Amino acid sequence: MIIDCQTCPVRDLHCDECIVPAMLAPLDGTMSLDRAERAAVSRFVSAGLVSAQQAGGLEARREPWSTHVEAVG
Repeated sequence: MIIDCQTCPVRDLHCDECIVPAMLAPLDGTMSLDRAERAAVSRFVSAGLVSAQQAGGLEARREPWSTHVEAVG
């Protein structure tokens, strides 16, 4: 499979929602927060729920799909 951002039909429109970085991230690794997560954290800081220092070091954590898949049967 070839993934080419130059020919992506939604390039610059939906990059924050792109699955490619998640596919390429190590299974036990962390990722940067996406736009919606950064906005939520900013609101927490504004409300005084967390400090700017605490918020500055936050990362997204990749969880195994098995924790989100319900058994069918």
